[in-house]
Amino acid sequence: MNSYALGLTGSWLLLGTLLSLALIGALFYYRHTIPSIVQSKKNLLIFLRTLGLWLILFALFEPILTLTRSMNENPKAIVMIDDSRSMTIESINGKRSNQVQSFLESLRNFTGLEHVIASFAEKTFVTTEPDSLQYKGDATDISQALRWANSRSREENIRAVVMVTDGNFTTGNNPLYDAEQIGLPLYIVGIGDTTEPKDIAVQPIVTNEYGYVGKATPIAVSIKSTGYDKLIDVILFDNSKEISRQTLQLSQLQKNYSLQFMYVPTEKGTRKLTVSVQPQDNELTTKNNASSEFISIIDFKRKTVIFAGAPSPDVSFIRRVLEQEQGSENKVFIQKQGPQFYNQQPDAAALSNAETIIFIGFPISTTSPQTLALIAKELEKGKPLLFIAGLTTDYSRLKSIEQYLPFSLLSSRPQEFLVTADIKPSAIASSIFQIPETDYTTDIWNQLPPIYKTETFVKAKPDAQILASAMMNGIPLNEPLILARNAQSSKSLAIMGYGLYRWKLLGQAADISKGKTEVLDLLNVFITNSMQWLTIDNDKKRVTIKTIKRQFSTGERIEFLGQVYDPALAPLDNAYVEVNIKTSNGLKRVILQSIGNGKYSATTESLPTGDYTFTGSAYVANEVYGSDEGRFTVGENAAEYHSLTMNKQLLTELAKRTGGKFYLPAQSDKIENDIKNHPQFMTNTIQHSDEIAVWNTLILLGLSLLCFSIEWFIRTRSRLV
Repeated sequence: MNSYALGLTGSWLLLGTLLSLALIGALFYYRHTIPSIVQSKKNLLIFLRTLGLWLILFALFEPILTLTRSMNENPKAIVMIDDSRSMTIESINGKRSNQVQSFLESLRNFTGLEHVIASFAEKTFVTTEPDSLQYKGDATDISQALRWANSRSREENIRAVVMVTDGNFTTGNNPLYDAEQIGLPLYIVGIGDTTEPKDIAVQPIVTNEYGYVGKATPIAVSIKSTGYDKLIDVILFDNSKEISRQTLQLSQLQKNYSLQFMYVPTEKGTRKLTVSVQPQDNELTTKNNASSEFISIIDFKRKTVIFAGAPSPDVSFIRRVLEQEQGSENKVFIQKQGPQFYNQQPDAAALSNAETIIFIGFPISTTSPQTLALIAKELEKGKPLLFIAGLTTDYSRLKSIEQYLPFSLLSSRPQEFLVTADIKPSAIASSIFQIPETDYTTDIWNQLPPIYKTETFVKAKPDAQILASAMMNGIPLNEPLILARNAQSSKSLAIMGYGLYRWKLLGQAADISKGKTEVLDLLNVFITNSMQWLTIDNDKKRVTIKTIKRQFSTGERIEFLGQVYDPALAPLDNAYVEVNIKTSNGLKRVILQSIGNGKYSATTESLPTGDYTFTGSAYVANEVYGSDEGRFTVGENAAEYHSLTMNKQLLTELAKRTGGKFYLPAQSDKIENDIKNHPQFMTNTIQHSDEIAVWNTLILLGLSLLCFSIEWFIRTRSRLV
């Protein structure tokens, strides 16, 4: 059914009045003509003059013609097929993929049900050839698939969703929420067995993103077993080399087991850790018998330079903490009363190899500008700074390095008093206050003994974080005590108090003297964590090159992403970036193309199954500007094989909450009738409206001009005055 409507921006009454006046004017103009003409010709001239004026007046009121068309759209259903690797699992009833194909064959009999077929795994796509599904998706995101169907239903008259899946989502949100939001009934065909098969699966291992040479890193392992009652070996591999194993007793009465390995790396770099178990008799699949994760190992043999304004207990205690670290190199420069230092004078060679600079009560009033200029030159290179205040610290001498500190000085007076640390709740999550491998809680930090502080008042810089404030006699002073700054190319940490040795003598030592044997050394933990935070480069480097993920599936293309920044960490777009992948046939070079804002990308063809390393370099003006390296693996992703049974409970709940139904494959022939009988499955009337701005076209003006032209032609031929 079609309808039309004409609208004006002005009043129809006013337009009618003006049209009438135009007609009256034309009649008056042609009431007498010289010379006289026949009445028929006079009527034609009156008509042309009136019509021309009417068209112009009509255009002035900006008429808009609205055309409305109504049409009926038949209801449709979306049929969504799980295209992930879990569909290749062979269960008691045969391969899951065969069950899917059987459903697709029965779908051809749904002649009275108009439908669209889509496949989903990590993403969802419409498919015109469902028989050619490959079942190679590395993850199942049911929530994403439901959102896709919801979006599609806004464009078409989608009234039902049929989903064929095992219900085991390995990525994305829990689909229950999205199912309620979709507003469409879900008719779900569950694929797979509901009884547990015989199988042993290593769940994804959990470990730290970073590890340190010579320091133990915990690796948490979860193993799921069904149908076995025996001893098995759980083996830990580092880059395919066995480094540890544990024996695990399996029981048919228990399904889930937890183990922990302590991994002590011996060299730096990106390491691939793999936990695996040997295949057992009658296992449903062996593709889930191993789990891998990458960890970046940092050589934590630090080179540190300490500058102290005078000998003090803080210097001795902090130096002892640093020397506990195997292989660490520490140089200490302690100033005398004048500008000289004990033992030796600091020079450029002594500072050039340093990775971290520490101030303890430094500088003092007699510190030479040359020494501070030497230090400022090293800080300019991005070296981190740990600042610990002192009674004789001369803050006016910090002007030359103030830009590298996390605070700005307001005022200072050498009047000391005792304060305790009031750790901010937001700072508890910081790695500086983490207490690994103990039963202690982070509340212990607010029980630290008091330390000294002078009447020095500072203001935190905008990009600095206040980790702790000073508190005196239980009263907050609202004055920063511990500040951290991670700004562009440098890190700094400042403790505005001194006498940190009291944390050990009045804390750990006092508890030991009372007979307590297991007491936490908070000074050691704080200094160690602080040095780790300062030296680990968590911030952006000038050149970073990585793959979009660490583990790729067989046949998947490898995508690289790079970022290049100038010394101020502003994006750099004019670099030449290349990556060399080490393969069994030598090096494979990949050139990354600039995509703007300092970012570069490239995608290669798929690589054979295996572990790969790569090195990447950025060149500016034909010179190496920076480099990066990394690793990735090509092989089957085991995530899809961790759950081997149908998640019937989830699928039933999804169908129930949306007003649909759950079916086993043998019951799927009922789906068509159930969908058609649903009250929501109905024809939709769609109205489509088009608006034509008649006044903005050449029609009115052209017709008006034509009328006046014909009138002029007739008047000329009739020799009218």
